Amino acid sequence: MTSGHPRRIAVIGAGLIGSALAGHLILADNRVIIGARRPEAFTPPDYQQEDIDYQVRTIEEAIDQAEVAILAIPNAAVASFADCYRDRLAGAVIIDPSNPFLWHDGGVMTIKDLGGKTSGTVTAELFPKSSVARAFSHQLAETLWLRGRREPGKNAIGYAADDNRAAAITADIITQTGFVPIPVGTLAQSAPIDPGGALFPGLLGIFTPQGMRTTLENGPFTL
Repeated sequence: MTSGHPRRIAVIGAGLIGSALAGHLILADNRVIIGARRPEAFTPPDYQQEDIDYQVRTIEEAIDQAEVAILAIPNAAVASFADCYRDRLAGAVIIDPSNPFLWHDGGVMTIKDLGGKTSGTVTAELFPKSSVARAFSHQLAETLWLRGRREPGKNAIGYAADDNRAAAITADIITQTGFVPIPVGTLAQSAPIDPGGALFPGLLGIFTPQGMRTTLENGPFTL
């Protein structure tokens, strides 16, 4: 799945999404470091057990000289992460797959009110010195891994970015995971890949490339 030149990529977060993306990108010959608060506790899920040389370090070690940082952390943690590391990620491309969910007592989940903004726009405001893209938000971790590995080129992932460099790098990374990248538009136009959007049905978001294009053509979309 290698496309373009190998990149120095920091995957922030050692959970299911982080391990899936790191695994894909390691197998595509990128230089990937997973940044975690407790690197020694990292274990990939059973369905992802392959001969993959995961490099798991501290967050600071992961982001050092990274060209791309993928924020595979809860959306509620993105602002505090930005407060700590936005200057160290100046000039990097930041890909945000997190979703603005709120959890309440009894396990009830709602969508956070972003004041009419998309999730990608909010993240971009937190990282003014970086190029922010939105991608991988409408895939479950298991389907992100298994469909990318077993059915390469058959399923699509939507992405959004405000500049050509971030868009090109994000599309390349999506291709390396085994999915077909489908541009949604700018971050302000990325409502379809936010919770409640047209490409976010039932938390699955499984689309063929043509199915995704057809869904996007049936807009318009509003927040």
